[in-house]
Amino acid sequence: GWVQQVRALPLARVLHGLGAGRARAGDPVNPRVGAELLVGTGQHLRAGEPWLRVHHEGTLGAEGRRELQDALCLGPEPPRDPPPLLAETILPSGSPPGPCRDSQ
Repeated sequence: GWVQQVRALPLARVLHGLGAGRARAGDPVNPRVGAELLVGTGQHLRAGEPWLRVHHEGTLGAEGRRELQDALCLGPEPPRDPPPLLAETILPSGSPPGPCRDSQ
């Protein structure tokens, strides 16, 4: 089918459960957890073709896999108005780089 959209909230929930986010201030974050979206809106996807790569430690259970699959919305035809591929470009400020705020 054709990728209509990829829902961000189910992806965020699964990644959070794998350790990519905090429930409370001070909770640890696992920097090895993340995801690579391999498709974009308007792209044609065939059965068995990968659309997402998830990096994690441990196990991604059946419920997490199901939630990730539910995040992918396919349709029989390309979307009518796919979103632009580039929404905004953020450039460095031009001032010399300094220490990161989180590094102590």
